Amino acid sequence: MYTTPEYRRMGIDYKTLDMLIKDTKGKGIVAISLEEMAMECSLYGKYSFTKMNDEMELLER
Repeated sequence: MYTTPEYRRMGIDYKTLDMLIKDTKGKGIVAISLEEMAMECSLYGKYSFTKMNDEMELLER
């Protein structure tokens, strides 16, 4: 996910990820994986994504 500089710090990326995760879980999907260049991003840490080799994974808790 990329947010251009003028729209950063507005919560757009957080709201988008939140909406996508809720919609996905609502459809019964229990695992989400994504590829991200900035795996240290705190946004993904808020959702407890786990770093793997070249991607991150969010498993249902």
